[in-house]
Amino acid sequence: MHRKVSGRCTSITFDGHTSDPRTLTRGLDQGCPLSGIAFQFYNADLIDICDKKTGKDAVAFVDDTLLLARGKNLETTNNKVIDMMERAGGTFTWSKTHQCEFTIEKFSIMGLTRRREKNPMGRPVTRPIERKPIQILQTTVPVIAEHKFLGVILDQELRWNAHVNYALAKGTKWITQYRRLAKQMKGISAKHMRKFYITTAIPRMLYAADLFLTPQSGQAIGSKGHIKRLGRIQRQATIHTTGALRSTPTDSLDAHADLLPFQYLVEKLLYRVTT
Repeated sequence: MHRKVSGRCTSITFDGHTSDPRTLTRGLDQGCPLSGIAFQFYNADLIDICDKKTGKDAVAFVDDTLLLARGKNLETTNNKVIDMMERAGGTFTWSKTHQCEFTIEKFSIMGLTRRREKNPMGRPVTRPIERKPIQILQTTVPVIAEHKFLGVILDQELRWNAHVNYALAKGTKWITQYRRLAKQMKGISAKHMRKFYITTAIPRMLYAADLFLTPQSGQAIGSKGHIKRLGRIQRQATIHTTGALRSTPTDSLDAHADLLPFQYLVEKLLYRVTT
């Protein structure tokens, strides 16, 4: 690794002109397969600055980082976030020692709570409690209600409606393309269409399903509404696979396409994640 990052230079070519060689003082060359592994060591200290015992935590994947603070109210958590960023040995200290500058203008903050307060307008009777922005290095970090992090859309009440809509849109887009391949006279056979649905559509639509879907049980209804909405994609897939009529019962379609009913398919995925 030392040899790989030492004594290197590069030239920039544009409009037929090539610049003089410039010495590279840090970083790996673009496309290097070691980049992912090396970055794990590079930003490890960024995670270690947090103390979980005091309600401070962090999640990082390559250059996407999320700071998480837990407390009894949003004012407390906001102060914890500011402390993680500005204190000695905190995030900005890591930034200086690792030659990695943050663009504070791109920062945002969310208040993850379902607490509500009385609505002064009268209707509805209550509203989500007020989320306040924070000041970091004399820059205002705005409050947002939704944020996409590592492919998952988080909302400020963690109800997952936004992400379910996102997953449903992905499934709908896929089923539109799927229909073009499943023509009865000259399309792909049912066997391959079934495999295509299992290996392509399900992983894309149910990515991170263990976060936003909860199976139904004797104690709780779980995410019954979300599962029912997403199950419409499987119904469309089985109709195209079998060539059945649109009025065919769903359980019959699943049986003839050799697929688990969608609610059991979700349970299978969640149990797999658990184990």
